[in-house]
Amino acid sequence: HVPKIIPQKRIQQVHVEQVVEVPVPMMQEEIVHVPKIIPQKRIQQRHVEQVVEVPVPMTQEEIVHVPKIIPQERIQQQHVEQIVEVPVPMTQEEIVHVPKIIQ
Repeated sequence: HVPKIIPQKRIQQVHVEQVVEVPVPMMQEEIVHVPKIIPQKRIQQRHVEQVVEVPVPMTQEEIVHVPKIIPQERIQQQHVEQIVEVPVPMTQEEIVHVPKIIQ
């Protein structure tokens, strides 16, 4: 038996996960007290102060982790052994008796 090695290529893909930080804008409200002046007519004029709550939009950033998938190609080689039967010529000897003629 004569072993014959036949190389074969195998391709295998492996998914790799990478974490990427992406800033995401977020809205947040804050209550701010703003004095509002209301004039009133009387015999005496007085300025009255009134506190009014006015919502003020605020922006706040938050970092969100988003996985990023990067495909990678891997090539694996495996050696395969295959046994092949090869016929071999054989030589065989045979003794043949030949009569000898005497004169």
